[in-house]
Amino acid sequence: MYIVRIMGNVINRLEKITNCLKGYKMEELHQILEALVAVSGINVAVCVGRDGFVIDAASTTKSDTEAIGAMVSTGMGSAESVGRELGLEDMDQAMMEYKNGIVMMTALGNDALLAVVAAKDANLGGIRLQVRRSAPKLVAAL
Repeated sequence: MYIVRIMGNVINRLEKITNCLKGYKMEELHQILEALVAVSGINVAVCVGRDGFVIDAASTTKSDTEAIGAMVSTGMGSAESVGRELGLEDMDQAMMEYKNGIVMMTALGNDALLAVVAAKDANLGGIRLQVRRSAPKLVAAL
């Protein structure tokens, strides 16, 4: 009985520690996204699960990040299917240019994606560099 009580206490403490770490990781994740939207030209940065649900987001404008997450998840899945069919291996990044802006999607491991929405006149090389630098940090924070 004594061992069961001790194990119960250990499990409770581990759950508290895990919850604290999750909170820390989410804060770290949000800071990385905030740093991305601080880059000139980036308006929105959304970390989304492969299921389309937003994990976290940062924005300089009023944007529907839930809709962005759902659409990006679907778009990335379709683009990855094309790559697999052509034997091009895994997709790292995709970019779509529209009349009034740019959407960049980056794989964050097997479970998540990063979507960045930028202005049409944004420095694409600079944005791509910042996204590439941020991706490993985001994966670690997930």
